[in-house]
Formats: sequence, C-alpha cells, structure tokens
Amino acid sequence: MRTTLFLFLIFLSSISFAGTIKGKILDHHNEPLPGVTVRIQGTAYGGISDAKGRFNIDVEEGTYILQVSSVGFETNAKTVTVPGRGVILVDFQMKESITELEEVVVKSKTFEQEKMEDPIKVEIINTKKLQAQSISLPQIINQTSGVKVRQTGGVGSSTNININGLQGSAIRFFKDGIPLDYLGRAFDLSLVPVDQLSNIEIYKGVLPVKLGADALGGAVNFVTDNTAQNNLSTAYSFGSFNTHQVNLNGTLVIPQTPLFIGLSSYYVTSDNNYRLDVPVVNNETRNLEMREVERFHDEIETLYTELKFGINNTKIADSWYISGSFFDLEQDNQNNILLSTPYGEAFSTERSYIGTTRYQKRIDKLSIDAFLAYSNRNTKLIDTVNVRYNWLGEITSTGTGPGGEISDIGSDQSLDFETWTGRLYLTYNLHPNHFLYLNHNLISERRQGTDPRAPKLPGTDIDPLSLTAKYRRNITGFGLSSSFIGEQLKSEITIKRYELFTSSVSPFALNDNVEEFTNVNYGAGASFKYSLSNQKYIRLSYELATRIPNTEEYLGNPSQFILGNPSLLPETSHNVNLGLYTNLNKDNTYWLDVNTFYRYINDNIFLIPGLVTSQYRNQDDAQSVGVELSLRGEIVNDLTFSTAVTYQDIRRTGIQDVSNALLDGARQPNTPYFFTNLSLRYKKDNLGSIPGSWQFYTNYSFVEKYLLESVSREQEPPLFGEVGSITEQIIPSQHVVDAGVTYRFENLPLWLNMELNNVLDLEVYDSYRVQRPSLNYRFKVRYSLN
Repeated sequence: MRTTLFLFLIFLSSISFAGTIKGKILDHHNEPLPGVTVRIQGTAYGGISDAKGRFNIDVEEGTYILQVSSVGFETNAKTVTVPGRGVILVDFQMKESITELEEVVVKSKTFEQEKMEDPIKVEIINTKKLQAQSISLPQIINQTSGVKVRQTGGVGSSTNININGLQGSAIRFFKDGIPLDYLGRAFDLSLVPVDQLSNIEIYKGVLPVKLGADALGGAVNFVTDNTAQNNLSTAYSFGSFNTHQVNLNGTLVIPQTPLFIGLSSYYVTSDNNYRLDVPVVNNETRNLEMREVERFHDEIETLYTELKFGINNTKIADSWYISGSFFDLEQDNQNNILLSTPYGEAFSTERSYIGTTRYQKRIDKLSIDAFLAYSNRNTKLIDTVNVRYNWLGEITSTGTGPGGEISDIGSDQSLDFETWTGRLYLTYNLHPNHFLYLNHNLISERRQGTDPRAPKLPGTDIDPLSLTAKYRRNITGFGLSSSFIGEQLKSEITIKRYELFTSSVSPFALNDNVEEFTNVNYGAGASFKYSLSNQKYIRLSYELATRIPNTEEYLGNPSQFILGNPSLLPETSHNVNLGLYTNLNKDNTYWLDVNTFYRYINDNIFLIPGLVTSQYRNQDDAQSVGVELSLRGEIVNDLTFSTAVTYQDIRRTGIQDVSNALLDGARQPNTPYFFTNLSLRYKKDNLGSIPGSWQFYTNYSFVEKYLLESVSREQEPPLFGEVGSITEQIIPSQHVVDAGVTYRFENLPLWLNMELNNVLDLEVYDSYRVQRPSLNYRFKVRYSLN
C-alpha cells in the first residue's frame, strides 16, 4: 500500500500546467469566505473557494479578468497576467451587500450555515469563537440538541456520548475526517482543549461518504485549523482541583516559498480531588455510613505535540504535508465504575509515536485527498500492590491473592499496538449539479504484549498476550450528491461495504490455536433536503448502518478477565430522520430547528459477566424514538440566546435471556431520556471607562431523573412524576448553571476569561450515578496573532 501511494504521488508530481492563479478570499472582518465562485471571464476556467477561503486555478499563459462573486457580497474583479509555468498570487477582500427584495433581507451564509443546510443532518459548532473561554469539549457538546456527553469522573475520565439514543462504541470519532484509531487517547473527548479545534461536526443518522466509517448512528468530527498562514496562539488556564492546561499552536510560512511549518501541542494535568458522598465503614459500629470524602488517587498528566512540515498551492499539490506526533499519559485509577471500591495505588499509562502524511490535489473536475498514518502505541495497567484502601485513603486490609487492588491476581500488563491507517477520498464533478464520491478506509492493527500475572494457556507457560493478535477493517463508500429545481431539492445517496478480519488466540483458551474470522456487510443511505423558501426547508434521511466491533470486543482483555469472541456479529441499525428548519420572523432573528428520529438496532453488543470471566456477546435488540428541537435568536442588540430540548425513548426489544423476559420493552438503563439547556450571551464594547470588548455568558442545563438499572415498564416513573419504591435504582434530576466572562484588550490580541461551573453548588451525577464536581472555577489567558 505504501509503495502504491508513493508511486501515485510521483505520477501526480509529473503533471504540469502552463500557469496557476491562487489566492484567498476574506470578508471585511478578515475571516475566510468559503463557497465563493471564482471564474475567469470569457473562459471555462473557474472554481469555488474552500473552507479556508482558498482557491487555485490552473490556466494557460496570458492576461485575464478574474472575477469573484457570492450571494450577499459585491462582485469583485481584478486583471491578472499569468506567465508561462508561473504562479500568480491574488487575494480578495469582499464587501458585504444587503439587498432588500419584497421586505426579505438576503445576506451571505456562514460556513456553518452552509454545512447545516446539507441533506445530511449535521450540527456545526464553531469552536474558534469559544477558544478564549476556559470551557471543556463535553460542556460545549452538551449544549447541542439530541446529544449528551457523560463522564465517570473529572478531567481525563471515561466519556460516553449519546446521539439520538445511540451511544458508546456506536458513535465514531474523527480528526479532520480520519478515524481516530491511530491516535489512541491523544484526541480523547475528555482531554482535548478547545484551542486545538476550529470546529466540531456532529452527524446524526446518515454519515457522509467522506467519513467512510462504520458508525451505527452518529459521528463526531474534530476539525483542526489547517490554514497555511502565519499565526501563533498560546493559552494557559488553571482552576479548581489543581487543574492546569497549556496550549501552543502556530504556523510559519517561509517567505517567497510554498513551504510551511506547523506546531500543535497541549499539556493537561489535574489532581481531580473534588469531594463526593460515598459509603464508608464506621470503625466503631462496622456499619456503612455516607461520608463526604475527597478523591485521593485520581491524578492525570498528559502531553501531546505534533510538528508538521508541508507545501501549499504548488504544481505538485494543493496541500501536502508530513507530521510527527508524540503523546504521553499517566493516570491514576481511583475506583470501580460504581464507586463501591476505591483504589489507592493502581495506575495506567499510554505512550504513542505517530507519523502521518496527507496529500490533496484538484485536477480539473477530480479532487484527490490521500492520507496515511502509522502509530506505535504502548499501554500499561499497573496493579501490583496487594492491599485494600477505603475512601478515607487508609489501608484497611491485605488482599487474598498474589497481589492487586482491581483484581486478586493484579496486573502488570504491557500492550504494544502497531496501527496503520490509510484513506483515499476522491470527488468528481460530473455536472455543476452532480458530484460523485469514492472513499476507502483501511485500518490495520497488530497487538502483542505481556502480563506476568495473567493466566497462562492451559498446560503451558505461554502468556496469551505474547501471541500476536491482528485486526483489520476495510470500509468502502460510494456517493452521489445532486441538486434539482435550481437547488431547491438536494439529495445524497450512499452505498457502503464493510469488511472485517481478525486473528487471535482467545485468553483462557484450551490451546494456542489461532482463530480467524472474516465478515462482510453492506449498508446504504439516502438523504433529501427540500427548500420551501430561502429561510425554510425540510430534511428526510434513511440509512442501514453497520458497526464493526472494536479490538477489545473481539480479542478480549486478560487483565480484566474478558474473553475474546471471534464469532461476534457486527451491530446493524435502521436510522430515519425527519426535520424542519425555519425562520420565525421577517427580520430573521429567530430560528427553529426540529428533528424527529427513529432507530432500530439489531444484535446489540453487551459485556456479559460470568463467575470468573466476562465476554462481549450479541444480545437483544433496541428501539429509539425521539424528537429534538433547538431555538436561537437575538433578544435585543448584542444579547443572544439558544435553547435545546431533547426527548428520546430507548427500549429493549427481542430479549433472548428468559430470566429477563419481564424487561422486554423496558427503557434502556443509565441513559438520560429528557434533557434541555438554555444559553445566554451578551457582548459589550468599552464597559464604563474600561476600553476593550466584553462577553458575558451563562448556560443552564436540566436532566430529568433516569434509570440506573433496568426495571419493568410498569415500574418506570412518569416524566416529572414520583419515583415510588425504586429510589435506589434512579439517578436523580439535575440542575446545573455555569457562567463566565471574557475580556479582550483594545488593540491587543489578548483575552482574559473567568468561568464558574455548577454555580448553584448542587449535587450533580453522571454515568452510573457517579458524583460530579461541586462549585468550581477556571481562569484563562490567551494570546493570538494571525
């Protein structure tokens, strides 16, 4: 594969044109303008500016009139002379034009608006506007309708994202359109600072071909800032629980050359020593009593850095770079998932070395995007101390086995992962109204390791982790996007093929026979958007989706007594979305987005516990039906609001276990089903005698009580109703208020921010009724040059 890609790029580099016109288009705020039409008058040459406002046109030698135009902006033109085999740089700054027609004001649309109006349902969060805030990604995403992120603790703790009723591994994560497998935890939702991202794309239901993954019903794409312009930004924040965060990002363009150097890095550390209520044994009565204690073994420290070298806007490539990354993490393990057992010395680590290259080129009607990554990742789980702790941080006893807090045998596990990720994405312009897409993703992983404490294969001294396990998935997608009736009707049709191969020796197997498994599945989807007017449209989509199980589900984990299951079937889901987006007044200051959804999931994968070992198995189906709505607008000048409300009814169906037959049709436990939030933001320049720009903001979120454990449908408490006799099986209703203020100095790119979280200081719970931090603060200072 590497040889083929190398030869392919060499071939492309041999292609030459007479000359090139390239440049960038900005608005009057110096922000990039995507989707601007660029054409050379009197010729067939032209193009569209990309998401960064860049354009690139190959032409013959000569003198031309270059014209740029976009709805809501004045048309602009410049005369350019292109020498033979030369490059001409031409930049435009467009002036906004507001045209009144029958009392309707037509303005240009932002990149986020353009994306949200695609046939495929997607939410775009412009994180650039939030980079001055000391806010976490889970907080940002939780302000989106139909989406809920839950954590099992503080900074760096495990996260679980729910999109329209599907959660966990059913949701896939990407960085710039590439699956995150090769990055390990480097771009973990609970770790990545907002400063690392340009925006976040949240897909609900159908996934576009460009992502080309096996997500069951949703995806999150982290989009970084790949603009090849001189820029520098740095930020430092500190807050409660000894939390510190440092970011340093920048790009240097070497003058008079197409070369650039980029740096992206962050450092995060926290003690996570917030207080919580847990049962503790009274030394006198030996009874359990609820006590407020401090988390005492939950520190995390992590570092990520990426150095990138590349070229832009050349004959060889529109963009081509190579990068090297390093990631290091050390994290204490504080407790089991239900908070019933604290740990005092167990910890885990992860270290990765990553190399990537990406090539992008547009040749006439064909656009090429090729990506290749290699990562070498090591993870360790160290649990070798044969003692037991209580929640007061005291050693209470010695274990019964050879040593370990998490399990009696303990763990000295070290795993090495070698991962190759390849992606080829092609776009071909069949016609101004029709585009063809082809995307192929290959992810290949080899795992090998040791754990002297893990059980050996029966009758041998062979550590099962020392035998190489292989995991490979190939996903190919084809797509056709079209527009009809003057773009009043838009559609996107997708067909996908999923192929999986695994090879491993199952832990606790009776021999060292290598079990191999191959599976092929297909999926398809169709999305339609019909515009009722310039400010109103409806959207309908359907997809038959497939999710391929991950490495732990297939290969097992001996240190956690999880058996492999090479015969595990992929999960499949039927996904339907129907929505309406509309303005609510003539001034276009109020907007409503309503979306209804239906999901039916076959062959759900669950971890099934046994007396000694556990195993992932296909068990039960599930059905999710719901509605989400978001409303946003401007109350008065400079005071804006947004609100989101979600109701999702997720039910277990087709239960195979006879002992759980009474739970057929029961609500899915540990999953919120009604939640809402309201955000307010006020902007003010020159407050009093203080020059500069101010932003005041607050967010209120509410989560209705939901089930911790499954109960029959008859026992379920009604929405906003009484709990009855199942109090211990309920995660209570929650009200959370966050507030902050940001100040930017006049004539200086320096921001100061202060934020308070859980202002009401109420008890807040998350996954498995794990308590979240009480009132806490964060401060941040940010400096940016563009």
